[in-house]
Amino acid sequence: MSSRLPRYPLGLRLRTAVRRRHRLVAAALCAVALTLVVLRLAPPGAQTTPVVTAARDVPAGRHLSAGDLVMTEFPADLVPGGAHTSLAEADGQTTTVALTAGQPVTPSTVLGPGVLAGQPSGTTAATVRVSDPAVLRHVRPGDAVDVVHHADDARSSPGRTAARGVTVLWAAAAPPEQGSSVLSGGGTDGDAGLVVLAAPRETATELASLEGSGRVSLVLVSR
Repeated sequence: MSSRLPRYPLGLRLRTAVRRRHRLVAAALCAVALTLVVLRLAPPGAQTTPVVTAARDVPAGRHLSAGDLVMTEFPADLVPGGAHTSLAEADGQTTTVALTAGQPVTPSTVLGPGVLAGQPSGTTAATVRVSDPAVLRHVRPGDAVDVVHHADDARSSPGRTAARGVTVLWAAAAPPEQGSSVLSGGGTDGDAGLVVLAAPRETATELASLEGSGRVSLVLVSR
């Protein structure tokens, strides 16, 4: 008995090869189509933008340094307007509010033009130096205060109210010898007693005239 395999006609062999090729092509096309459908229906990858964020919890009134900052990929849809996008922009800035780790650094969180964001039109940032820096332990950004001026020759008088119900934008830390301020651990000696207030232009002019004349104090008031 012969052990040779049977030989099929050439035409049959060609038709079998073509059918097999068609099945392979069809399978490949189905795989490509399935891939396209998955890509079309899958949600797009989240768009991110590198922004400057707080590397750790940072108190208000701190002069930001490299150790306080880090670049973070932040979801583009959630990036606050004007957020700093380079470490050089934020380095050396002074915080007006406490920052939590991971919070973007924006113009409204540091001293500068952006600190007036959200304030009524015509509001200015007026800087005042209070006579007793220790009072700033009890003052936080967002508080409302009256500014009281005592003339040099009227120490026993109740004083004159130079501004009423103005908003605190930033306040320096108390000097180290007076203990730590609830506001900051990063102030300098030159900042002692400084407070930045959101005030109407005419009130800001009045406050500017107080520098070097008598004593200036703050009184916390309710809104």
